Amino acid sequence: MGAESGYASTDAMRAGANRAVQWILFRQRPDGSLTRPEDGIGGYYKVPFLLPLAGRIREAHALLDWIAAHHLTECGDFRAPERRALQAAHTRWSVYANAWIVLGALRVFRWDVARPGVGFIVSRQSPNGAFPSLDGQTEYIEPVNTAWGGLACLAAGSMEEARKAARLLANLAMRQPDRERFYYRMDLSGAIVTSFPADAQRAFFVDTRTERQVTYNPGIALIFLAHMARAEGPGAYRDASAALSGFAGRCNAELLRFPPSGKLGLGCALWYSLTRDREAHRVASEVGAWLLKTQGEDGSWRLPDVEPYASRPGRDDFETRLDLTAEFAVFLLEMAALL
Repeated sequence: MGAESGYASTDAMRAGANRAVQWILFRQRPDGSLTRPEDGIGGYYKVPFLLPLAGRIREAHALLDWIAAHHLTECGDFRAPERRALQAAHTRWSVYANAWIVLGALRVFRWDVARPGVGFIVSRQSPNGAFPSLDGQTEYIEPVNTAWGGLACLAAGSMEEARKAARLLANLAMRQPDRERFYYRMDLSGAIVTSFPADAQRAFFVDTRTERQVTYNPGIALIFLAHMARAEGPGAYRDASAALSGFAGRCNAELLRFPPSGKLGLGCALWYSLTRDREAHRVASEVGAWLLKTQGEDGSWRLPDVEPYASRPGRDDFETRLDLTAEFAVFLLEMAALL
């Protein structure tokens, strides 16, 4: 079935991803770079993950050579203070972008990049398993930093760190107070935050009945916990993963047709590959169809001209397009392999 039917074939997913890869490769410079040395991590950090997945090993090594020469700091952080990404998220999430680079480096055995990168990530973990995020100067816990930091630990074989992160997120998934909402923000003790200003709801929960929300929070938690379930064997994290997949299945159709839904689609594809849950397959395929429908003729993606993106600074610049295109190509390739 084609994307126009609400579902996407795996062949169409692969074809769309390959168009995106070609868009990126056309912009890769002879030294392996995609941006200037003085630029921040924000544009390219997902590309080392994508290129090996697409079979472009030589190009992945070239980019990692450039990263090692220009962006890998002594402590293993790829975000040197003098190089600022255009988006504030790379300050708010201390390990998220770094973890993408580490995961890509591990795919091609680039220990010179991966080992120091993992060392920095592990150094950021709290005793309760969280990789805290920042709201101004205030630390808090949410799935993006903790799930991707945990996944990098899992991929690197740092199992105790991965288990601590997984237990924290599994507990979050299982303690939700409202079946139709996913509250994703926690304080540093791990308690779910359910009180906040009325005009800040999008920053605290996702509601299955409302459009245009940040569904990447339950999505990224599901990606990590599904990988942990595969790593740890029968029964591990399965209740929490099933709860997150079930939440995805209850989301209204428009929630699955918005940029943050990509992670929800991949999480459901991973869960389907473990359980053959048909609702998870439906969600993943609908997300895949939406990604293909919104891909530009040149193979790239742009953020839609609706809020909260319409007023976002740099919404249509190269860094944002590269970030979005690399991520969506990863999701399409992964989902095509799993569905």
